[in-house]
Amino acid sequence: MSEGESFQRIVREIDRAVATLDGLTAAQLEWKPVANANSVRVLVAHTVGAVQRHILQHVAGGAPGRPRETEFSDPADADAIRARWKDVRPRIVAALERLDAATLERKLPPPQEDRTGRDMLVHAVAHASEHAGQAELTRDLAKSAQVPPG
Repeated sequence: MSEGESFQRIVREIDRAVATLDGLTAAQLEWKPVANANSVRVLVAHTVGAVQRHILQHVAGGAPGRPRETEFSDPADADAIRARWKDVRPRIVAALERLDAATLERKLPPPQEDRTGRDMLVHAVAHASEHAGQAELTRDLAKSAQVPPG
């Protein structure tokens, strides 16, 4: 297995996060355990957006996507988030399959110049895993909180 193939875990973690949207009502998607926390919808929208930035923009050198801030304020529903992941996923897979040693060792352009491609991929795995776990926990809490339909 190549090093690039080992980073396919990023895709599995985003799949895991996106799966937390399944079966939730609109109110459950927006529910927060405390005032300053993020809802399942926001966690998943941010996780999809972040992996797009981390891999397609920073590592693969593609054009910037949506600004990070929109992931927290965009009212996209679960279907829109799933559609975005369906669009981005094959491009992420292809970028990971094309990774070579030079890309992994290359320093990234500003503002990430203190990282290599490999550093960014390691960060992307950790980031996606963390938010997938948060989304799963928030989903489970929303279901047990008996959130009224909204």
